[in-house]
Amino acid sequence: MEKGNYNPSMAYIPVATAIPAFAAFQPADVPAAWHQIPSDVWGVVQNTNFFTVRQHVKLFPKTCCACPPCVKQENTYSIYAGLNQDSQAEFLRVDEVSDDWNRCCCAPYHPVKLEVRPYVPVPGEGGRSDWSHVSRDIGASWGSMSVINRATAIRDMYRQFPPLITMIRHDGQRCCFPFRSPCRWLDTFVCFECCQDGMDVYAGTLEDDPKGEKGRPFELDGQRDRLIGKVTQPIYGGYCNPEVHLQTADASEPFAKLTGPCFFGGWSECCCNFSFPLTSFNNKDSKGDLGVVTKQKPTSLAGAVRELTSEADVYTIGFGSPSVTPAQKVTTLASQLLMDYMVFEGNTEKCSSDDNFIYCYCCYFMCLGALCPVYVAIPKRVN
Repeated sequence: MEKGNYNPSMAYIPVATAIPAFAAFQPADVPAAWHQIPSDVWGVVQNTNFFTVRQHVKLFPKTCCACPPCVKQENTYSIYAGLNQDSQAEFLRVDEVSDDWNRCCCAPYHPVKLEVRPYVPVPGEGGRSDWSHVSRDIGASWGSMSVINRATAIRDMYRQFPPLITMIRHDGQRCCFPFRSPCRWLDTFVCFECCQDGMDVYAGTLEDDPKGEKGRPFELDGQRDRLIGKVTQPIYGGYCNPEVHLQTADASEPFAKLTGPCFFGGWSECCCNFSFPLTSFNNKDSKGDLGVVTKQKPTSLAGAVRELTSEADVYTIGFGSPSVTPAQKVTTLASQLLMDYMVFEGNTEKCSSDDNFIYCYCCYFMCLGALCPVYVAIPKRVN
C-alpha cells in the first residue's frame, strides 16, 4: 500500500459494524480526491446536525524519565454524533501529534497535527456521564506513564488505523526560537501575517518530515487536491472577540466566520456557557444563522472536578441550516479545535502566584488577538 493512501481492506471497520447506532445513516458520495474518507463516515457527517466534542482528562505527564522531563501529554478528543443531543454515540477520535520540546516550551501555541480516526469500541469504555469519562481518562492518563499497560495498548491500536482526516496548524511557536525557523509568533497582537493562527484540513494521512519535528508535515504543496478546508485568524484577531474565518477548498472566499464572546475563561468557566456563533461570512444581520459552537459549563460534580483540575473541556456544535455541506461541517470542527488551543488551553488559568500576591483570574478578554486577564490580586502578607 502506498504511504498515506486509505486501504479499507487493511484496517477500516465500517461505522455500522463498530457502532450499531449508526446503522440507520446512509453513506454519502465522497469526492474522488478524498477517497481516504469512507462513504459511511461521510454519511454520518452529512446527516448529523449536532456534534459533541469531549476532550480527554490528562492529569499526569507523558513521562518523568525522559528529556524533556514531565512534559504534558498530547491532547485527545472524542467526537460524538447523532440525530439529536439525546441519541449520540462516539464515532471519531482525534489525537494530537506534536514535538515534545515544542509542547514543553511553547504550548498551547506550538505546531500541532491532529489525526482523526474512526472510533472502535473497547471493553471497559462506554457511558455518557461525566464521572464515567473522568474516571476512565484519569486511569488511562496514569497508565500511559508505563510502557506496559492497557492505555498504551489502546493508543497503539488506534494508531494502526490510517487517519481519515488530518488537521494541520499553520505552524506555531517553536522551542529555541530564533535558532529554529520558520515559525509564528502567536501569543501577541495579530498585526502581521506571522502572528495569524490557522489550520488546514486534509483528507487522509500527512507525513512529518523524517528529519524534522513531529507535527510539522512537509511537501504540502503536492497535497492540495486533498485539501478539504482551512481556518484563518483575521488580522487584528476579531478586535475584541476571538474570531476565525472558515473556507472550503473549492471556494474563492470564506463561507463563514466563527466569533467568540467578549469575556471567557478563568473562574467564569465554572458557571457559564460560552457561545461561538457560526455566521455566514457576508451576513451582517443575523448572528449564528449557520449554527453555534458552545463550550459547556460543568453540569455535575464530576464535571466540576474536571474543570478545576484539568484543561479538558466539552463542546457542542449545532448546525441550524440544512445548507451546510459535510466539508463545511468538518471545517467547522477544525475551527472549534483550533479555538480550544487559542482560547481555552494553557494561558487562561484560574489562579497563579508570585512572591507577593495570589492572582485569581475572573475571566479574560481579547484585544486585537492577544489574551488579557481580569483578575483579583490577594496579598500574601498583610502589613
